[in-house]
Amino acid sequence: MFQSLCATCHGPDGRPPAAMIARYGVRDRAAPEFRARVTTELVERQVRSGSKNKLMPAFEGAISDPQIRAVAAFVASPQFASPPLAAPR
Repeated sequence: MFQSLCATCHGPDGRPPAAMIARYGVRDRAAPEFRARVTTELVERQVRSGSKNKLMPAFEGAISDPQIRAVAAFVASPQFASPPLAAPR
């Protein structure tokens, strides 16, 4: 769900593409300052309501409650912003 709805702006691992940072001010969701305060509830509220500046749309009504909860749980999980594993040699 995250990959299809959110990754274009937020990047597949929470690190947004440079163009999204420059154009819209999208923040790095893998940054330690965000990871230190992220909760499922915080992400769920943001996904439901959108951003205060309205650049991120509200998804309430566009996707189901279980889908919103799944995105929030994924973004709040420790695995979300984990560095990629090195390829085996």
